[in-house]
Formats: sequence, C-alpha cells, structure tokens
Amino acid sequence: MREQPIGEAVEDDAWPASDVMWPPEIEVSEAHASLVKAVAGSRGVRFFTAFIIDIPSDTYLGDVQMAIDEAAGAACGILLTKHITGRDAATGEPVLTEEATRPFKFPCSEGVAKAIASFCGKLKMAGIFS
Repeated sequence: MREQPIGEAVEDDAWPASDVMWPPEIEVSEAHASLVKAVAGSRGVRFFTAFIIDIPSDTYLGDVQMAIDEAAGAACGILLTKHITGRDAATGEPVLTEEATRPFKFPCSEGVAKAIASFCGKLKMAGIFS
C-alpha cells in the first residue's frame, strides 16, 4: 500500500499515476548551486525536489529540483542525473558523478504539481525523456 499526501491509504492499483507526491520544501542549502544562482534576487522562492520514475519500466530517471515563486508566477527547474564514471581503486565501489541540466525558467502560476508537470513536458520535448 502507498500513502497519498492527504494520508489516505490506497492499493497500488488505485494509485493515480498522474499525481505528483512532493516531500516538504527543501532548504536553499540543499538545492543545486546552478538552480540557486538562476533564481538569485527573487523573493519568496520555495525549493522542492522529487524523484522522476518511468512508471511502465519502473526505471529511475533522475531528480527534479524546482524553485517556485508563486507571487511572481514563475518557476525554474533542473534535472539531476547520476552516472557511474569509474571505480574507486581502493574499495572497488563505483564512482558516481552528478550531472545537471541547465536551469530552465518558465511562467507557472498554478502551483508545484503543475510546475513539475510543465517542466517534465519540456524535458520530453527536448528528448531528455522518451
């Protein structure tokens, strides 16, 4: 069973795949530096992060971080992905390197869920998601 944001438990089959479940806001110190720089000078910006998973294949695609300024009706997002770039010589553990897309600003005055949906749509149009 999964728990919806409102606390109502539902069976996995009843989970609305189009909904986005957001964790609490993150602190600016937890946001990627390029995202923070892209919205520097804006007031009232709130930062969020979420995992992006391809539902049919259950494949992890990356993390989206969003900066949303509801008063200005604007959002800015980045996609963070991790890639194995080698192995640690001492431990043999994989070395992961984080990569971020360029920050993408766009108008959005309809809240967090709409902002993430818009941003993911733009990533699909750019060919980042299939």
